[in-house]
Amino acid sequence: LHKQGRYYIVHFKELFALDGKPSNLSENDIQRRNAIAKLLEEWGLLKIINPDRIGNNVAPLHQIKIISFKEKDEWNLVAKYNIGKKPDET
Repeated sequence: LHKQGRYYIVHFKELFALDGKPSNLSENDIQRRNAIAKLLEEWGLLKIINPDRIGNNVAPLHQIKIISFKEKDEWNLVAKYNIGKKPDET
C-alpha cells in the first residue's frame, strides 16, 4: 500500500477492513505479514521503520511459501485484493 509518500506491507484482510468490508483478520495473518516484512528486510528490499512494533510476533517460515521467479509460471497466483479497482470493474 502506498500512502502519503510511504509504502506499507499489509495483509489483504487489513485492506478489506480499511474499505469497511467484513474481514476476519487473525493473529496468524498478522504474524505471516510480519514474517514476510522481516524476510524482505533481510533480503535488502525494504527497511522496517518501527521494528519494535513487530518484535518476535512472526509466523514460522513453514507457513509461508516462497517461490523463485523462474517457478512463477508453474503456479496459479490469484490476487485477493486489487488496489484502486472499483467493485463494478472486472
